[in-house]
Amino acid sequence: MFVFRAFRSAVRAASGLVFPSLCLGCGGPLADAAPICASCVRMLPRPAPEALAGQLLARDCAEPLARRSVALWRFDPGGTVQRVQHALKYGRRPSLGIPLGRLLGDATQRHARGWAPDVVCPVPLAPIRELERGYNQSAGLASGAADALACETEDLLVRTRSTRTQTTLAFSERWQNVAGAFARSPEARPLAGVRVLLVDDVVTTGATLLAAAQPLLDAGAEVTVAALAMADG
Repeated sequence: MFVFRAFRSAVRAASGLVFPSLCLGCGGPLADAAPICASCVRMLPRPAPEALAGQLLARDCAEPLARRSVALWRFDPGGTVQRVQHALKYGRRPSLGIPLGRLLGDATQRHARGWAPDVVCPVPLAPIRELERGYNQSAGLASGAADALACETEDLLVRTRSTRTQTTLAFSERWQNVAGAFARSPEARPLAGVRVLLVDDVVTTGATLLAAAQPLLDAGAEVTVAALAMADG
């Protein structure tokens, strides 16, 4: 098994030399592990600084949580942001999460007005979905964000039940789908007064992020949410 893994790693490394990774925006060669070049990053659509806060407040979100929330990009169906998100989530490329998470961590640092997390927590997938996909795309984002913010990442949450994919559901159905679907992990540290950055890949209505934040808030944590992209809810 070790020999096979070493051979597979060598093949992948050699393939990278012969077929360098290409930017998902302009198609040019990439110099690092990020899926998009620096020029394309600067051109990606960004939401207004208070856009996500306004959307969450409209869902009766607590004001402190909403005010510090951040989305790095605006989701652009058929565009570069969607290609990046789909490569991370469905393209079996979990390594993309680290460089993307660093960008998200930098955005959080700029936007949160002096607030800094003690720990970064990914929104967990249902076990069967993570088994099917092979990884949780939000875990890589959380690791990258924690790296940028000089803190640690920890799985503070568990899924209490499986849920339907949110992409096919109407607004009201999304909230019913995820209500009570998350709980604090039995192995989590005491959270009273702990500042937690909760990370997911895309936020639409905010239902998933807010449902996941609730057990952390109930445990006394100070929570801020961050997403790679914000879709129109």
